[in-house]
Order: sequence, then structure tokens, then C-alpha cells
Amino acid sequence: MVINLSCQNGKTAIVTGTGGIGFEIAKALSGAGADVILAGRSAQSGEKAVSDILTNFPDASIRFESLDLADFDSINAFCERIHSGLSVIDILICNAGIMMPDGLQKTSEGVELQFAVNYLSHFLLTAKLFPLLRASPDARIVTVSSIANRPIRFTLADATASKGYSASVSYALSKLSCLIFAIELAERSAGNDWDVKAIGVHPGLARTRLFSRSHGFTMTLLRIIFFVFPFIRQSAKHAALPALLAATSPDAVSGAYYGPWFLGVMGPPRRALIPERAKNPLLRKELWNLSVSLTGHDIK
Repeated sequence: MVINLSCQNGKTAIVTGTGGIGFEIAKALSGAGADVILAGRSAQSGEKAVSDILTNFPDASIRFESLDLADFDSINAFCERIHSGLSVIDILICNAGIMMPDGLQKTSEGVELQFAVNYLSHFLLTAKLFPLLRASPDARIVTVSSIANRPIRFTLADATASKGYSASVSYALSKLSCLIFAIELAERSAGNDWDVKAIGVHPGLARTRLFSRSHGFTMTLLRIIFFVFPFIRQSAKHAALPALLAATSPDAVSGAYYGPWFLGVMGPPRRALIPERAKNPLLRKELWNLSVSLTGHDIK
């Protein structure tokens, strides 16, 4: 499947997450001629990313915008700025995320932090920006899931950790929710003639800082495995390819799921297997309704 990075002139893209895979996505898109907004919590990290990209592509159109996905007020302020400056968005890549923080953390809305940052805030972001996406003739919403998107249980009580907390289960739930969202949005777009593609992707195993920011048992075990077997992870540049394919290829299918070719952990992107839970329309509707309830916004 072809990644058409030579055909992005005139397109406007928003990418969440200023480091790792987000940085590589923004670099590739801006280098191919797209107008890119790189959104993240740290202004220092964001401005450095923009500077690094401009060093490689001096004529690139890229800027940083502040966006804290743990804060609904920050999301609302970001969307207000975007609406005031743009009339159309062609590509929205929901990439930013956190992984297994040390101990239970919740947002001011009472939502478990991983579920909020990885999934729920991207639902709100999509809802607020959807009018601008519908104004595009070829809008793409790309949501980044994970190969670790199979929680041992599926209960949306874990979204608020109301019945106990497991960092690994909550992470898996958040990433399964990302994929469920992409599939459900694709179906609703087709059923309502919104003409917006929604596509799920996962990066496989990538060499990024995501694995170095917590110290629980699961994360420590993963770091040991990666130390012993460093070859099972690919660079952030290669891990960005599924998202770039979904964002740019004319062959990318709305509602599909893409990931690395070799055992799902590395290699060129291709169609990936969708977990059975993500195919369940009742679970998809349950997640959608909870998302509307928690954010106060629907996508339509």
C-alpha cells in the first residue's frame, strides 16, 4: 500500500504529541508540504520539535500549539483558537498518550488519567473540530491504538477506576477504546454521509520515551525485555508509518486498522487484525454514550 507523502501541498494537519511518533508524523507531513499544527502540553518540547523540523525542512509550514489532554479547559481553548484561524482541517492524528503512570491519577472530571489522555480527550477534540473536518473534501481522522489493546476485562467502570485500579488494564482499555472509536466513527460517518474517514492504527513496538516514564512491575519487565532483545523494537520513524499511511494513502479504508507487518511489532504497515471486542456494536455504542456523557459533546 502506497504512502503518498509527495501529495500533501495545501492540506492542513493537526498532530497531537510533540515527541517520538508524533514528532516523526509531523516531520513527514510538513516535509511533504502540509501545513502542520503540532499540539502538546510542553511548550519547550513543542518549540524544540518545530525547530528541529525546520532545520530539516526550512520551508515547512509548521507551528506549535499548547494542548493539555488532561484538561478539558485546555482542549476547549485550543479548539477555539483553531476555529478562529482555520476554515478546514484535512488530517487529525490523535496520537498523544501516556502509559502506566505510577499510581492512580484522575482528571478534575474524575476520569482515570490514561483513559482521559489516550482516548476521551481525543473524542472531545474530534467533536469540537468536526465541523472543520467535514469542510474538507478528503478528511482523515487517524486514531493511534496499541498492540496492547486487549484488556483482561472490558468494563467501562475502569474509565473512572470506580471498582479498583490496574495500570496495565486501564492502559489496555484506553487503547482498545481508541480503536473502537475509530471503527464506530467510520460507521457513523458512512451512515450519515459525513464523508469523513476514520481509521485506527498501531505503531507496533517503538523506541520512544513512552516506556521510560513509570516504574511499575509491568513497565520494569518490559524495559528488561527490551534491554535483552533490543531488536524487537523499531525506530519512531518506522513506527509512524501506519499513521502516515492512514492519513495520506488513497487506498486507506475508513474503519480499517493498520499496523506493522512482522508479528505486529515492526516492518511496513498493512491491515491488522481487529480484536473481537472492537467489532461488537453494543460495546461500541456503550463507549460512545459514555464519552458523550463525560465530555458533554457528541460528534455530528
